[in-house]
Amino acid sequence: MDFSLTWQQQTVVDQLEKFLKKEVAPYVEEYDKKKILRDPSKLKEFFRQLQPFGAISGPIPEEYGGMGLDYTSTGLVFQKIAEYWASLAGTCLIQVAGARLLAESQNKGIIEKYLPEVCAGNLILCSGITEPNVGSNPAYITTTMKKEGTGYRVNGQKTWISNGSVSDLALVVATGDRSLGPKGLGIILVDRRESPYGTRELEKLGLKAFPTSEMSFEEVFVPEENLIVTPGGGMRNLGRTFELARSLMSVTSVGLARAALAMAVCYAQEREQWGKKIGSHQLIQEMIYNMKSRTEASYLLVMRAFWLMDSGIKCEAESSLAKAYSTEAAVRTTRECMQIMGGYGYSEEYPAERLYRDASMQTIPDGTTQIQQMIVARDLLGLAAFA
Repeated sequence: MDFSLTWQQQTVVDQLEKFLKKEVAPYVEEYDKKKILRDPSKLKEFFRQLQPFGAISGPIPEEYGGMGLDYTSTGLVFQKIAEYWASLAGTCLIQVAGARLLAESQNKGIIEKYLPEVCAGNLILCSGITEPNVGSNPAYITTTMKKEGTGYRVNGQKTWISNGSVSDLALVVATGDRSLGPKGLGIILVDRRESPYGTRELEKLGLKAFPTSEMSFEEVFVPEENLIVTPGGGMRNLGRTFELARSLMSVTSVGLARAALAMAVCYAQEREQWGKKIGSHQLIQEMIYNMKSRTEASYLLVMRAFWLMDSGIKCEAESSLAKAYSTEAAVRTTRECMQIMGGYGYSEEYPAERLYRDASMQTIPDGTTQIQQMIVARDLLGLAAFA
């Protein structure tokens, strides 16, 4: 693997950083407190501004309005956005992962109708997977899609759905027959304008501006032409989606950790205690070393996962390993940043506490750390700890 950036990658990252320094960095604390990404018009404005960098359509073919980037380049874009504002990176993650699932479907009519608008940032997409009693294992989803005339009747509840409250479109995972378990799952696209569904925003510790909601589908009729994956094929499609989502969450965590490390280094170089810079104290240096080593290890793990995706190689275990390690590493790294900064790290006047809160959320979505650990162990042992 060559870890140097190509000229094209470096150019994209440099231009993106210029945009972020001008349009995000000066306002991020205000934007986060006001939770402006929960306003669909504001979110679409960000999407349109970030679209040229590949943030919402990086790996989507150009023929559908995407950027046609490789996965490694897309990951570099997400890392840079997360260094400035993880909530913004999160909203983009949901858009690009959903767009990729849509692009790989066999429904050409739906692709032509919706994908260019999704890639342009004109329509906000969400994926309805998690339910109140179904979290890290989607095999036992209870939301139903029952055939009725020229379409399907969708009924059920979803929760912790990123971008749900601001979404125009929802890729809903549902079962055609509950008795079949995972073999009954399919995916259907619900256009909120034609088939209205309800949402309720959920408040959380971190990623305050990142819209996350409950969704309710009560006798929602969806036309048959909106079927993305027929019942029975849903889990196969979700596997590749999870590989991408987990890798993007990993690289987002790297961005958070790098921001925390840079902040801690700057503070340790300037802050004086007992007549010398605190960076010259051995225990501070140990923390700086630990922060650096974890962050770099996380980067290498997730870059391997992207490289495998670019090579067309399945990377379930590798993406799970990257997700488990990098998200937990980001929590520890942002926490040590706060510790080095002392009371200032705990103050809302400085971004350290926001980085810590945002990092703490990364260990849960798209499979908790413990689920990722079991996936990696299953790959090594050939023995599953869960069905």
